[in-house]
Amino acid sequence: MEFLFFIIFFISVICLIVGLIKPHLVLGFLRGDKTRKKVILVFGTLSIMFFILCGLTAESPVPFEGYESKKDVSKISPEPEKEQKADGLEGYEPSKTKTEVYAISIGEVAKTELLQLTSWSDGATSINAPVAWHIYTGGQCATKSILARDPYSELKQVFYFSEAGPVYASQQRRQIDWQNYNMIPGSYKLPYLDSPLVEPLTAENFLKNFGALASMPFFQKAFPQVPIMTDVKIVNKEEIANKPAYATDGKLIRAEFEQNGKLGEGYFYIITVKDAIGLGYGAMFIGITAPKGLLDLITPSLKKSLESYTVNQQYINNCIQAQNKAVAGILKAGRILSESSDTIMNVWENKLKSEERMSAKQSDATLGLSRLYNPNTDEVYEVTPEFYDFYQVHKDEFEMSDLEQLPDDKWEEAPLNGAEHIY
Repeated sequence: MEFLFFIIFFISVICLIVGLIKPHLVLGFLRGDKTRKKVILVFGTLSIMFFILCGLTAESPVPFEGYESKKDVSKISPEPEKEQKADGLEGYEPSKTKTEVYAISIGEVAKTELLQLTSWSDGATSINAPVAWHIYTGGQCATKSILARDPYSELKQVFYFSEAGPVYASQQRRQIDWQNYNMIPGSYKLPYLDSPLVEPLTAENFLKNFGALASMPFFQKAFPQVPIMTDVKIVNKEEIANKPAYATDGKLIRAEFEQNGKLGEGYFYIITVKDAIGLGYGAMFIGITAPKGLLDLITPSLKKSLESYTVNQQYINNCIQAQNKAVAGILKAGRILSESSDTIMNVWENKLKSEERMSAKQSDATLGLSRLYNPNTDEVYEVTPEFYDFYQVHKDEFEMSDLEQLPDDKWEEAPLNGAEHIY
């Protein structure tokens, strides 16, 4: 019937339009004068009438199917137009599309679509880096550092700087050095005299000032390709467990920054130390970075690259024999960055889980849904808020009488249809 009304409405509109141009073409069935006024009266009235009839006879969409009764909420009504029962509950059929969202999260894509790595070595160190990336090294023994970078996207990079510095960790030390320099005309200027003041010497302060440190001539000479990161904004930070006793601070930091005018973000594993005269260093400064918005996709690949970094044992022995005592406490044979890369990966995974929980909550709120948790079976059920209100009052009428609101650590679990599984 709805389709018939629509056809008549459509023909009436066509006749109205044609009749306003040539009334005699559509008013042949009427006697007397054939005027535009009669066209409007006849076909205008028909158009309005059948438009209203179309609206009245159109079937309303039923987004969710109703529960049959409060005693048997595990069944879904097979008929969309079935009357709603006295308990006022409405069930639903979770969309397949939503279930797929859980199966193709960013984390799963990042873990499966890994960058292809290839081995590289300079005899002293080795690393598995993404194919076609450029590798740069600098420093010797205790200052041995490495940077791997995508030549087509410079913000895609992974690096390890050992003993990055110095910076001034004390204003008093800085004043003394400047006074000595100014008091003696023509005296030697310390290479680090213009280094930034980082007080207190925390990991986040070191990161914020690293761009200024990297711009210093002595640092550029030692490692010209060093990333100069400016406008650093700390997003998140976590204390590093079991940091060395000599460290002033140790944190894993997620931050946003600019590099050559481009926005980037990264994970930074930083351990800072302060020497006896008031100079500070990043004894271990590790970074995984990417263009803003791509970090979560590239982290698993660069984590595998980072953990593969190896220092040759013979190189370490040579450094020790050369009386470079400091190297013994910093360089270790094997994959010395494995622990730090695992820490970065744990934070990455926790971040994605938190974002997935937030996304799921927002999605449920938009759809007008809620979730319940069964602590006895470790199952999650998706229900309407109305059902949860009903369940709180009538839980004794259900065999599953221990359901509770979903804990935060269970939001990554794919929910079951409460209408089919709660009884």
